Amino acid sequence: MNTKLIMTGSIYAISKKSFEGQETVYAQFLNKKDDGGVEIQQVKITDSQDVTLLKEGLNVKIPVKISSYQNKMFFTQVEPILKA
Repeated sequence: MNTKLIMTGSIYAISKKSFEGQETVYAQFLNKKDDGGVEIQQVKITDSQDVTLLKEGLNVKIPVKISSYQNKMFFTQVEPILKA
């Protein structure tokens, strides 16, 4: 069975972090909860060509893989971004 997970939505913000000279780019999505709260979900962008296309407010579909560490979920891009 093949399962593909796709994060779909409007990019809320673009975050960049540096560690040991390497820059990592994240697309952040704002998720509204039923109780009125919000949470930010971020996807690590691994395709350098997609980094130049990212803009706040852009509707996208990002194929992702999910990993977890210390009860936190992490999303990482696995295929090129699709425009929604």
